[in-house]
Amino acid sequence: MNKILVILMSLILIGCSSIQNPSISLGKKCVEKGDQVHYSYVWIFDGNAGLQADEITCELIDKKEKK
Repeated sequence: MNKILVILMSLILIGCSSIQNPSISLGKKCVEKGDQVHYSYVWIFDGNAGLQADEITCELIDKKEKK
């Protein structure tokens, strides 16, 4: 189990190497791109630019499912 955790953390850190100031945000957040809403529970983003996804956008998913 520890080996799997180490491998996963290594992959996360490798993915952040291209970002100058990496940050991680946990919790369901959504971002709208075109006519689709994308969501994730783990966001890795540039700390200088900020996170574009937020919890309020997730309400669009509920509205689209009701139609």
